[in-house]
This record gives sequence, structure tokens and C-alpha cells, in this order.
Amino acid sequence: MQRRGARRPPVKSRRTKQPKAARKAPATHSSVDHAQEQLVERLKRERDEAVELQAASAEVLKIIGSSPGDMKPMFEAMLGRALRICDAKFGHILLYDGERFHAVHLHDVPPSYRAFWDRHGPIRPGPNTGLGRLARTREVVHIADLKADSPYTERQPLRVVTVDEAGARSFLAAPMLKEDEVVGAIVIYRQEVRPFTEKQIELVKTFAAQAVIAIENTRLFEEVQARTRDLQESLQQQTATADVLKVISRSLVDLETVLETLVETVARLCRADQVYMFHLRHDLWHLVAAWGLSAEAREFFLTNPFTPGRGSTSGRAALERRAVLIPDVLQDPEYALSDGQKIAGYRTTLGIPLLREDTLIGVFSVTRTRVEAFTEKEIELATTFADQAVIAIENARLFEELHDRQAELRVTFDNMGDGVVMFDAEARLAAWNRNFQEMLDLPDAFLAGRPNYAGYFRYLADRGEYSADLEAQLSRTIDDTRREMRFERTRPDGRVIEVRRNSVPGGGFVLIYADVTERKRAEEAIRAARDAAETALRELQMAQASLVHAQKMAALGQVTAGIAHEIKNPLNFVNNFAGLSVELLDELKDTTRAVASLDPGKRAQIVETIGMLTGNLEKIIEHGRRADGIVRSMLQHSRGGSGDWQATDLNALVEEALNLAYHGARAQDPNFDIKLEHDLERSLAPVGVVPQELTRVLLNLIGNGFYAASKRSRDNDGTYSPALKVMTREFGESVEVRVRDNGIGIPPEDRDKLFQPFFTTKPTGEGTGLGLSISYEIITQQHGGTLTVDSEVGDFTEFTIRLPRRGRALPG
Repeated sequence: MQRRGARRPPVKSRRTKQPKAARKAPATHSSVDHAQEQLVERLKRERDEAVELQAASAEVLKIIGSSPGDMKPMFEAMLGRALRICDAKFGHILLYDGERFHAVHLHDVPPSYRAFWDRHGPIRPGPNTGLGRLARTREVVHIADLKADSPYTERQPLRVVTVDEAGARSFLAAPMLKEDEVVGAIVIYRQEVRPFTEKQIELVKTFAAQAVIAIENTRLFEEVQARTRDLQESLQQQTATADVLKVISRSLVDLETVLETLVETVARLCRADQVYMFHLRHDLWHLVAAWGLSAEAREFFLTNPFTPGRGSTSGRAALERRAVLIPDVLQDPEYALSDGQKIAGYRTTLGIPLLREDTLIGVFSVTRTRVEAFTEKEIELATTFADQAVIAIENARLFEELHDRQAELRVTFDNMGDGVVMFDAEARLAAWNRNFQEMLDLPDAFLAGRPNYAGYFRYLADRGEYSADLEAQLSRTIDDTRREMRFERTRPDGRVIEVRRNSVPGGGFVLIYADVTERKRAEEAIRAARDAAETALRELQMAQASLVHAQKMAALGQVTAGIAHEIKNPLNFVNNFAGLSVELLDELKDTTRAVASLDPGKRAQIVETIGMLTGNLEKIIEHGRRADGIVRSMLQHSRGGSGDWQATDLNALVEEALNLAYHGARAQDPNFDIKLEHDLERSLAPVGVVPQELTRVLLNLIGNGFYAASKRSRDNDGTYSPALKVMTREFGESVEVRVRDNGIGIPPEDRDKLFQPFFTTKPTGEGTGLGLSISYEIITQQHGGTLTVDSEVGDFTEFTIRLPRRGRALPG
């Protein structure tokens, strides 16, 4: 490009025709240069603005970081830079409580505008004002001309003052948002109509966001500071409390030292000049501890106890059972301790009652020589130390009572009838009474050494107090001392000592020694007398039972014998004449020639008649034999047991009875079938019994078992397998026979009546009810044994015979 104003040198060249565009090239180049210069200028300006914005933002953030607890310099820097960069005249930062805006910082505002906020702030904005729209939309509000906006035409007071007196025209407000809620706003004004640019709006929005950060940082900083102060105060109070409690724990008997420490601590923590503690005795308040008093004041209160009542802070706190604060005793119309006040010089007083479960035991009086009321925290702190004073006083009282009680217990302990010794958690001797020492004859020197239990045990063992296996006895006593233990041992002098061990809470155990020699002798005598009485009672009960049963059976036998004799004679005639009639009918059949001569019809009638008579006579004979069997049973029952006693192989007797019963059942019913099981103890020695009688019993029990199993088999349509098991067992002084079937069983209501005469569970005509009764008499009366039954309906029945070996003496 040729420099402007330079002359072009002549060039010799061939003349050619150039295009029109080529001829206009110099002008086009000039316009491009101008555009480039404008672009460069704009970029430089934007760069400078960005740098300035970043610098302002960084400076604000630096101020926020350096002054976390003071918002004023942050607001000053933030608003000042916003006004300068945005070329605004004045502005302010507002905080929003949800209803009103509060002006927290005003920058370069005209005096009349500041006066308006002082008089009318905080301000509730109208819905169509700039601040109202900001609160509603939570967005930036930009008004190019406040005077042309409706709130001004409507003469809204703040808008009129802003425009007419402050001269504001253009308005920009950026919301300060925390979690999408408006917490404030940054507002800037221009005094001419000149809208703010987008970059200026973004800058103010950035400052608004930084303002939220600054406010939140300040809030958190203040919370941390407050928490730190609280923790420091709490630590100081806890340290003081710990010191007081330490003094209380170490000075159980020195109450004066504890109370002096308490009043001094209360004075220090509550910023008090004087602290008094009074105790009510004989209806007067007596000074027991004080801090900060002059010698004259201390002497006055020590020698002048005062009466309870509302005339003093202490009396008022005692009456109301709560803390009482008098800001200035000279202005209190009820206060009456004027002499004491003049000497001590206090003005503000605080009374705290000392209460133990609503029982008044004293009062704290905390005072200041200036008029300055105590704070709630100080009152609470004084109350806490009042409670500790109660604890200290109560501890001292309890310690004194404990000391007296220990003395009483020592006297009681030494005068106990038993010997008592206590070992601690390490099994070392801790305490003992006089009876323990005297009972075991232990020297003072040995006990004074406080030996452990092992040493004590071995000391006694060396004197012959224990038998062999000493270590096992020692281990049994020491192991698991939490478990109670009781044992007896006989001392070398023959006395019987009972030793009881009980655990002690927290570890250790107590041994209680009691001389039970006389008691053991008395117990032995009582036991022997009791055993003799029990034996006599059992024998008497057995004799009574046998006598009652014998009387019943004797009476029944007499009746049975009479009935049997009355029935037997006519029954013999029935049987004899029935047999004779059968013989005559047989002879009649032999006269065949006479019968053969008759016509066939009559002959058939005669033959039929003879057959009917023969059948009837056979039935008469059958039932006569059955009746004869019943009569024989009744006669046997009435006569009682008889026969010779023999040493009998019980297994062989059982086998024989089982075979007889089985074949008898098969003879009556060829279809009878049952599974027989034998469980016989082969080493069974002979036992003395009456074989004939015992066989009768076994046949009866086995027969009943066959009947029950067969009945269940019929009821189950062959789906059940009948079985009967016989067992014998040796028990030394006795032997046992069990007969068990898996038949129908016996209902519980029938078992108690099972051995009564004439009771039967069989249908009418199938049993006499005498079999089990006779069996019971044979076993219990004749053989001195027992016959019992166990049964479950539909499952089993088991009869158990127990026979003593020491029965009737057998012939040599």
C-alpha cells in the first residue's frame, strides 16, 4: 500500500486496459484498514474491561477472605467498585427478610435519600416496583428510566424520593440468592437516562453472588466464634466443676474445705464480689462458708444469724424454693438486712436454695458491690454449684452415718452366732468376726498377716482340718466363686462344721461357719424316728388294705359258696337227667323195626322229633357244663388259695401256661392265629410260689390277651397282625413277669375297677368277671406281690406281676 501523499514514480510500460474493480482497489484497502483499527480498539477495550472486572472481583474475594467477621469493608469495597466500573452515581446493599428490605450499606447516596431510609426503613416494596419485581421473580431488574416507570406516575413514595430528590433515572438491581431464595439485593443508580450494558449487569450479578458468600461466611464465622466462646466457657465451668468434685471426693470428712472451695469457685465463675453460704439451724440462718468478705463483715454475719423471711435474699429463695435475683437491694422495699448491707457493701444479690429432694438444707447468696444483674448463664452456673454443695453436705452426712453404722455392724458382726470370714476379689483375707477366730482357734498373728485363701486353706490342712486330696478341695472352693456352695466337714475334735460360701458383689466371697454338731445329732434322731414311723405307716396301710380286701373277699366267698351249693344240686339233676334222656333217645333209635313198619310220613315226623330232642338235650348239656364251670369258679373263689409252695422255674411255668392257653384257643377256634414272642431271662433263679395258683393267673392273663387281640383283628378286617409277648426279669429281691398284647386296650375309666369281683369288659355271657379278681388275690394275698396294668386304647395292654423272693419259707 502506498503511503498517503507520496508521488508515484513514472513507469514505462505497455498500455493495457484494466478492469473497473482494479481501478477502485485503493479506496477498498483504506476502508479495511479502518475496520481493523476499530476491531483492535474494541478488543483492547473489552480486554481492559475484563481485566478490570476480574481485578475487582478478585479484590472483593480477597477482602471477603481477609475479613470473615466484618461485612462493612466487604460491602464498601463491593459497592464502590460496582459503581465505578458501571459508571453509576450511587447505590446500596439491601437484605431481605421475606417481607421487607433492610438497608445495610448506602454508598454516595444523597442526604435526602439516606434520610428517607432512616425514617421509613425497612421498606415493604410494592408489587410493581423494582424491588417488588425482584422479590417476586428472583431475577435482575433493569429500568432504563425510573421517571417513565409506573410507580413514579403513581407517586410511590420511595420512587418519588429516588427520582425527584436523589436525581436517579436508570436503575439496576441484582438479587442476592441463597438456595434460590432472595436474601437481599445490590442496587445501583445513574442520574441520567443511560441503560446499563450486559457486561455491567453480569458484573453486578457476580457481586451479588459474592455478597451472598460474604454474608454466609460471616454467619458461619459468628456461629463458630459463638460456639468457641461457649466451649471455652463450658470448659472453664467443667474444669471448675471437676476441681470441686475432686475436692468433694477427697475431703469426705472435711466439709469446711469443700464449702470454702465451692464459694470461691462460684465467685470466680459468676464474676461475683462476695459469696455466702448459710445453713438453717434452730430457725436461724447461720453463716457456714464465705468468700470475699472483709474481716468486719465476716465477723458480723458469724455473730448475727438472722431469721428466715422475705427480708433477705436467702430467706426469699428458701421460701420460693427457686433462684431469687434482687438487682439492687437498696431499691427493694422488702429487703431488711440493712446493717449487714452497710458493712459488706453489696448491691446486687442472688439467692440459690440448697435442696435435697425438696428438703431445704441451706442457701447460697451471691453478691456484687455494684448494680449489675447476674445473667441467666451465671444463675444456672450458681445453681449447679449449689447442687454440688448439696452433694458435699449429703456426702458428709452419709459418711458420718456410715461410720456410725460400721461401728454398729462391727459389734453385730463380732456377736453373730456363726463364724464369718470375707475374702476380697484377689481371694485375700479382708474381714472376720470373733466367732470365726474362736471356732477354728486361729491365732491373731496369722490373721493379721491377711493371708490369701490358699495360704489359709493349707494352714488348716497342716492342722489336720482336711482329709486327703487337698488340692482338689482347694480348687473346688476357689473356682467359680460367684456360685453358691455348701458343704460339711468334721473337725479333728469330732465337731461337725457346716460351711457356706456366698459371692460378694464386685468380687470376692464370704465363708460362713456354723457348728451343726447338735443339729446333726437331732436330725439323725428325727430321721430314724421318721423312718420308723413311715415303715409302720406303710405296714399299717398294707395291713388295712389286705384286711379290707380279705373282708370283702370273705363276705363274697360266703355268698358265692351259698349260691354255688344252692345251684349245684339242681344243676346236677339237670345234667344227669339230660344225659339219661340222650341215652333213652339212643335206645329209641335202636327200635328200628318198629319205626320201619310205620308209614313214611309218621316215620319222618318221629325221626325229626328225635333229632330236635337230641339237639335240645345237647344244648342243655353244653350250658349245664358251662354253669357247672361257673359254679366251680365261684367255689374256688370262696375257698381261697390252697396248694403247696415249691421252688419253681418261672420260665418253664410261663412256657407251659403259654402253650396251654394257645392250644386251648386253637381247640375252640381252629382259625385262631397270633404271633407269640418270648423274652425270658435265662439266668432267672427258681422262685418260691404255688405253681398251680400262678398257672391259673398266667392262663387268665394270657387268655385275656388272646381275646383282646382277636377282637381287634376282627374289627380291622384282617389289616392288623395280632401279637402277644411274655417277658421275665430278675430284680434281685424280686422277679417280674409281663404279659403284653397289642389288642383293643382298656379305657382309663375301667382300669380302677378291673380287679373288682364280677367286673368284666367282655360282652354279657362271655365272662364271669372273677378271673382278674381271683388272679389279684392270688398274687397280692397269697404271694405278697403286686399285679398292675398299663394300657392305651387301640394300642396295647400290659399286665405286670412282681413277686418277692422273700416269700413263704419253702420246705427244706
